[in-house]
Amino acid sequence: MSRGKPTVAASRGEGRAALMAVAADLFARTPYDEIFISDIAEEAGVAHGLLFYHFKDKRGLYLEVLKQAIAGTAELNRPRPGENTKPQLLRGVLRRQIEYRRDHAHTMLAMMRAGGQDPAVDAVFEEGRQAGASFLLDLLGVTDEPSPRLRIAIRGCMGCIDEMTLDWLTHDQDLDLDELVGLGYAALVAVLSRVCSAHPEFCGALNEFDAAAM
Repeated sequence: MSRGKPTVAASRGEGRAALMAVAADLFARTPYDEIFISDIAEEAGVAHGLLFYHFKDKRGLYLEVLKQAIAGTAELNRPRPGENTKPQLLRGVLRRQIEYRRDHAHTMLAMMRAGGQDPAVDAVFEEGRQAGASFLLDLLGVTDEPSPRLRIAIRGCMGCIDEMTLDWLTHDQDLDLDELVGLGYAALVAVLSRVCSAHPEFCGALNEFDAAAM
């Protein structure tokens, strides 16, 4: 059977994917205000109207790119070959998260700096924070609702890594990546160790992390 011409729906779907790919690249390396709808449509090879059809405006497209970026960071929490212990997994995830922020600097910096200025952006960023918190709780073997002390410590860990990465990116990456990963690892272990006495059930895991930090 002949495939024939692509359907309108298929063409629109391909156009949407092209717009997302181009926009993700542009927003990752160029400040938001310096990008115009005409730039995105032209580079994607589609009519301006298709952007409005799928996303309404540049802001709508931008929010979709942010959601895609957060989904990408959540996927980085999966173990990779060679990450056979919890310390190896934690270091690997920290490295991948930092590298992702480095490679999508403008996109990630915009989210980290939004802080209360844009509720829609804050909501997207919160999804990433929740994914990071869930990863740490799973790593510690915590299956029940965390205590207030642990919940706050976990959120502090998320903010700590964000601020470390933000400072690193805004100072021309003036610390070796391995050192930054090691610093982030040590900071997380130190924060979580402070709540160990109230959660003896995960002290074994923390001892494992502590030994790997030596």
